[in-house]
Amino acid sequence: MSPTRPPAPLLALGLAAFALAALSIVDMYLPRPYDGVVLEAEAPGGLTVGAVVPGSGAARAGIAPGDRIVGIGRTLIESKAHAAAILNEREIGETVAYLVRRPAAAEGDGGELAEVTVALGRRQIGDTSYLYACVLGFSFFFIGLFVLLHQPRLRSAQVFFLLCSLFLLFLVCRLRPASYSWIDAFVLHTGTAALLLLPAAFLHFFLIFPRPVWDGHLGETAARLSGSRTRATVLAVLYLLPVAVFALAVGAAAGAGAPGRLISGAPVANWWVLAVYVVAALAVLAANRARLPDSGQRRGATLVLAGSLVGWLPFLVTTVAFPSFLHTEEWIFTGVVPLAAIPLTFAYAIFRFQLLDVRVILRKSLLYTGTTAVVTVLYALGIASFNAIFRGTELAEARYFPLLFALAIVLLFEPLRRRIQGPMDRFFFAERTRLQRVMIELGEGFAGGADPAAVVRERVAELPRLLGLRFAALYLDRGDDRGEERAGAMERVVGPAELPERIAPAELLVEHLRRRGGGVARLDDLDLVRLRSPAVDRQVGELGALRVAVIGLLASSRRRLGLVLLGEKEPRVTFEGEELELLSGVFHQAAIALETSHLLEARARQAELERELEIASAIQAALLPRGLDLGDGWRVAAACRPARHVGGDFYAALPGPAPGRTAVVWGDVSGKSVSGALMMMAASEVLHALALSHREPEELFRLANRRLYDIADRSFVALGYFTPNGGDGRLRYLLAGQPQPLKRTAAGAVEELPLPDHRLPLGALCQGGHRGLETRLDLGELLLAYSDGVVEAQDPTGEPFGQERLAAVLAGADPEPQEVVDAVLAALDDFTRGEPAYDDVTLLAIGRPRAVETDA
Repeated sequence: MSPTRPPAPLLALGLAAFALAALSIVDMYLPRPYDGVVLEAEAPGGLTVGAVVPGSGAARAGIAPGDRIVGIGRTLIESKAHAAAILNEREIGETVAYLVRRPAAAEGDGGELAEVTVALGRRQIGDTSYLYACVLGFSFFFIGLFVLLHQPRLRSAQVFFLLCSLFLLFLVCRLRPASYSWIDAFVLHTGTAALLLLPAAFLHFFLIFPRPVWDGHLGETAARLSGSRTRATVLAVLYLLPVAVFALAVGAAAGAGAPGRLISGAPVANWWVLAVYVVAALAVLAANRARLPDSGQRRGATLVLAGSLVGWLPFLVTTVAFPSFLHTEEWIFTGVVPLAAIPLTFAYAIFRFQLLDVRVILRKSLLYTGTTAVVTVLYALGIASFNAIFRGTELAEARYFPLLFALAIVLLFEPLRRRIQGPMDRFFFAERTRLQRVMIELGEGFAGGADPAAVVRERVAELPRLLGLRFAALYLDRGDDRGEERAGAMERVVGPAELPERIAPAELLVEHLRRRGGGVARLDDLDLVRLRSPAVDRQVGELGALRVAVIGLLASSRRRLGLVLLGEKEPRVTFEGEELELLSGVFHQAAIALETSHLLEARARQAELERELEIASAIQAALLPRGLDLGDGWRVAAACRPARHVGGDFYAALPGPAPGRTAVVWGDVSGKSVSGALMMMAASEVLHALALSHREPEELFRLANRRLYDIADRSFVALGYFTPNGGDGRLRYLLAGQPQPLKRTAAGAVEELPLPDHRLPLGALCQGGHRGLETRLDLGELLLAYSDGVVEAQDPTGEPFGQERLAAVLAGADPEPQEVVDAVLAALDDFTRGEPAYDDVTLLAIGRPRAVETDA
């Protein structure tokens, strides 16, 4: 036998019970000629009238309960089957003569015989109460079948299915009104058999549910039942005892020559056996429940116990106590109504607390549809009952009755339906309102100036309470401020400790969630992506083992931000499509909040950095000399403008090669901003330190080149050097990577200074080899040295400033060093028109004004 299939004999028994119940219902509602007589079910083979349908032919003919049908159509009746055969030969509407024996007036009196004429009508045995019993019976059956199909090898599930099948036969076959049909006799006897086995099955089930009593947790009495042979003996006695009571009661009645007292076709003794078994079963369940270790199972068992008490007690009172002591059975169907509490509480306990180890995910949309269908059925039953009350009355025959009937439905039932529908909507779809509230609270938290990341953490932590989840967890990716994703694990910031502290989501899973648009998916919907990637399959399997139901990706257009894991609902109800859409909106808002938080943090760090850079810029500017002086007859002007807060350009005054002489240098360090500024300070310190002991420019450049090569990793310094060489206007200069200086003659012409053979920047190579050159400045002439940031400055179209424009500015400016520096800076501002500077700008102008000669 396959371990995934129910035992074949048990399943066959259930299907047979279903078929018999269906046969009983079909037989009840088949259109046949009918006299309106409901026979006494306890009269074996007899035709004693138990009840008469109001308004039927029998009622109009004067046939009353207690009468005995002796003949039909002037033919003496031998049995119910004989009566059924005679009636089936007749037509609906035909009148038939009945021979009826009235009840005896006194003991020993055979009773009076009377012939009456009965008009046969359409059969209407199945009334609203019987229809309710049928619905209740099939509810039992389908709940039991559902449990059996989910746990086919579990003994308690098998006994539960047997119990539900017996309930079906009892409610549908035993509680049906008796008629003449042979089918009627067959299904009634089947219902009686179900009644005999039902109490034993009920007690048997609670002996092993939620845990078998012979596990030892009920003490010494249970320990005696631990042997399998002993258990089999006890169970056999439980099932055989009601059968034995029935046999003894029937045998005693036969021996007395008169039928014994029966209730709905079964001996009174068997009904009392049912009561005793039910009380014993409830006592076992109560004792078993108190010793269950799991709180969820205890709550489920408590619910089942309460439902069984609510269902059984009224039934036992109306079917056992009243008929036994008041000798009336008119309240039997009244006691059937509360029996609905038993399947309802069983079903809810199975789904809510996973009793019988049935783990099933419910769809609220199906539950809502089913509940709506139940309300609709009750609505229809109410209409049918209302119609049945007035059937055959003068009001029903009135011309305006349909209109009045419709108005009554609208006035009485429609407001009731609306009152029921509202709580149903709130019960089934309350999560939608709560999710919408979460979205509002997220927005209010952001607008209120709270920390967005803290608001997200608080809202995620509240989701279990709002949605009835086992847990909710938030994992954040700490990525950098530039928006680049980090492939490492995400850290848990919200969630229970049993969840992993870090999760490294598979890239294919992340991409799949991105492509979904909303970034939210049920784990059950990830089967296709699991097939594509073993890593995703393993990860989703691990999350499923942790009872994760939904995974949500938090991401912006710039980067991945985190994950949200939602546990299963309590009970295990699936997340509906509309809920996922609302969750997608919540997670989208959360992603925006987290991205905003990152940006705010980055902006705060940037503002702090800007303040620090402003301080660094002020310090760097303070390090530059306030003025440069090459001695008498020379005028020097310089300017340094960093592209950012701080830069890598500088100028400085150094000791010259001859005593009392001064040299000026201007430098351009590779790199910009902070790194360039740090390298600039290092280069400046190196030059100043070496110039104290090595004043010859070639030696100074050699040593500085070696020193910068050692301390700089792939960095270098472009450097220029000027120093007077005598008193006749001669200047000695060295160039190491700096652009060619420009010379303006006294006539206003602009020319370039010659370049040395070797002019690589300092620090570029281990060996330098820089050699100095000499030029002469006459009175009225001027030299302009500059960094490459001058000629590389760009206008908004991207065109560079270039050396030609620089030469033109130099030619047109006043031949004063400071005037030339100011003119070049103004020309750069006009040309770039506010565009951010590409590189640092440094200018150094050296001149011999004519005023010097005049003064001499």
